[in-house]
Amino acid sequence: MSNSLDNIEARIVRLARAFPCLVRAPGIDPWDANRLDNWAASGGASHGEKCSARFVLTVWNPDHDWQAGRFELMEALGIWDIESHRAFLTWAANPWWA
Repeated sequence: MSNSLDNIEARIVRLARAFPCLVRAPGIDPWDANRLDNWAASGGASHGEKCSARFVLTVWNPDHDWQAGRFELMEALGIWDIESHRAFLTWAANPWWA
């Protein structure tokens, strides 16, 4: 794995871990977008977990048609707790995409 890919994966793991509901989610560490997507789409994730996973997956690849569905900001803002709002706002203040 190249250093740049290592760096990108480290960033996405840090972003995902900023959402308390994703700290122990499958596919977070080590990073595996497909595993996270499968978990979020499986019906085992709560609404907040699914919104958080959708957001992280969208940052990872906004053009991919994720099984978990499309990230919807207004839906997420209505369901997220304060820590998740903070994680999103921190990213939004200086957005980046993998």
